[in-house]
Amino acid sequence: MNRLCKVLIVDDEFLVRQGIKHHMNWEAEGFNIVGEASNGEEGLQQVELLKPDIVITDIVMPVMDGETFVRTLKAGYPHIEVIVLSSFSEFEYVRSTLQHGAADYILKPKLDTNELLEVLRRTAGKIPELQYEPSHDGWRLGQLMEKMLSGFTLDEDNEMPVIRENFPLGAFRLLAFQITESSLKNQDQIEAEVRKRLPEIECAILPAESRLSVMLLNMKPEQDEATVEQIREWAAEAGAGQNAPVWVLSERFLSFEKMGDIYRERLLKLMEFCFYYTNRAILIDGELPPMHPAGYQFNVNMFLQHVKRNRVETAKEYLHEHAATLGRDYIADVFEIKSFLGNLIFNVTITLADMDVQSAGLEESKYTYFKNVDGASTLTEVMLVLEQFMTEVQECVSGSGGKRSDPNMTMLLDYMHAHYDQPLGLSEVAKHFHFNPSYLSSYFSSHKKEGFNEYLNKIRIEKAEELLRSDDVTISEISSMVGYSDHSYFCKVFKKFTGLSPSRYRRKFWA
Repeated sequence: MNRLCKVLIVDDEFLVRQGIKHHMNWEAEGFNIVGEASNGEEGLQQVELLKPDIVITDIVMPVMDGETFVRTLKAGYPHIEVIVLSSFSEFEYVRSTLQHGAADYILKPKLDTNELLEVLRRTAGKIPELQYEPSHDGWRLGQLMEKMLSGFTLDEDNEMPVIRENFPLGAFRLLAFQITESSLKNQDQIEAEVRKRLPEIECAILPAESRLSVMLLNMKPEQDEATVEQIREWAAEAGAGQNAPVWVLSERFLSFEKMGDIYRERLLKLMEFCFYYTNRAILIDGELPPMHPAGYQFNVNMFLQHVKRNRVETAKEYLHEHAATLGRDYIADVFEIKSFLGNLIFNVTITLADMDVQSAGLEESKYTYFKNVDGASTLTEVMLVLEQFMTEVQECVSGSGGKRSDPNMTMLLDYMHAHYDQPLGLSEVAKHFHFNPSYLSSYFSSHKKEGFNEYLNKIRIEKAEELLRSDDVTISEISSMVGYSDHSYFCKVFKKFTGLSPSRYRRKFWA
């Protein structure tokens, strides 16, 4: 049976993937770009899911490079043909991929659509059971909409006529909601429901991000107001915002060419606002409530002082007040909020350790709290995680009877926490506090289970863990920021404390 030849693109550069996908009507040539991946590990997952005939892959990629990817792919799927993209300097790697079964290669600096087409034709001809043939349907509508969402401009003569034929009315909106495992309706059913409820408008599912269902609505301008009201009623009937994700409706726009901008600059931002508004059925652009900016910053030191003085309930109240403020100031970045609250959990566990509070269980469970905060889809979920964490903190503090270090030890530890990023040794600290170094060493060991240097390393590595979780600073910069002048020594100490190298720790946390 004749069919299109299925192609998967694996490259860590988004623009390369999009350029290959959208610079030619591949289906008219007999090829279907079925998916894409940003590294070899993702590529293997996509291969299992999509069953491509041909894989186009880069050589230099994070997580799993092209050489390892090709070797693993050909071992498990010897029938899949591989085309390698490379630069001049990577030819030794290309030679290795060819030895492991790659069919052909193309030099990236000379990547040309026509050359790629020729290589694809040649490679497809090596698959005996594949009888592929061009599609004569022209540009598929989904292809063109994906091209527009990716930021490309449609060709006025060859592509826009397809759009005008399918969406002849004068006004547009985008309707979106998250897809969940518990969703009772799939996208086809949702589209059918829209056509049933709004028979006078045109609609189509957009090829948007995974787990996000987006529909383009096309109506006459005079139908817009009534359409919005009907969608509002439908969202309420469907229980959106109760036990299901909040729906989002974009502003009206009068030209299809604006769809990509509306999607990227407005709709995705509105989807983020759903993090705060779980009690609403639908968020409509232009109808958001007025903001009430907080006007103050969360006082971390005051919060931690409440914990130190066994005033955990007061600390919890302060945290909930701040959460209410975040809910009103809904423009706050969700990632930054989660990072801040994750760091707050980290700082509380450090504080308990300095108080000599017995919190071994909390030390083990803090990574679960990090993960649950990061995976929460609403502010309410995040605060439930924090509530559970603070309850465990209260149990730890109460169980210890409020035991803490003596004032001199507290002052010494506070100094180490404040100056860990500087060249800090036993002699320097002893001089600062007018102690004899050998006496300070004995004094420190009598109050802490680890010695001075080990405790200093512990502070530095825990701070490094916090920075690695932020994912916006390089590892070499982090080693300097936490007080290590020798990067290789930092990596050695980090692995000793955590069992992982800094790079593996970062990958594991973000997995």
